Amino acid sequence: MKSYAKAFDDAIAEIRQLLDKRAQINERLFELRETVRVLAHSLGQDRKRKEKLMHTLDELSVFTPRLTDAVKDALYSALDPRGHRRLPAIQVKELMEVRRFDFSNFPNPLASVHSTLRRLADQGSIGSTVQMGSTVYFWNGPHYGARRSLANMLATDAEQRQQMARKIQHRIDQRLTSSGIRRLRPTETL
Repeated sequence: MKSYAKAFDDAIAEIRQLLDKRAQINERLFELRETVRVLAHSLGQDRKRKEKLMHTLDELSVFTPRLTDAVKDALYSALDPRGHRRLPAIQVKELMEVRRFDFSNFPNPLASVHSTLRRLADQGSIGSTVQMGSTVYFWNGPHYGARRSLANMLATDAEQRQQMARKIQHRIDQRLTSSGIRRLRPTETL
């Protein structure tokens, strides 16, 4: 009978192997997609092949990350051992290009990245600050392994619960104050 520890270790090892294979498959899919696009122009108006291409590209798009996720992944990957790397929108876009995000469906990729960064910063999903007159963005969430790792999800859940508790407490305090009631702090006495 296998021990739980051995089963756990085997499962983690298999996940790692599958993730490595998925990265290789994604890389090859990207290369083939680009090859097919170039060849499609050479074939001209072959209707049957064009329909086949569109169907295949639709299937591939299911596995393509959304812009929001790609922006978060780029900022997350920009972390270094000393802390947060602060990047302007143009560098985030360049990093996304290095990571092979497909901008072909965006008429103005930089504007799309910039508006996504502003929205994420307004939501508190990422950090932003002004340095030398320019807005720069950085990852401000947990950083344990991969961005979507279980540890990061659990840490994010705990942070979100704490933030929600603080917001609720703040609203309660506001309502009490507006009603003329002062809440006693744990260190205060009557």
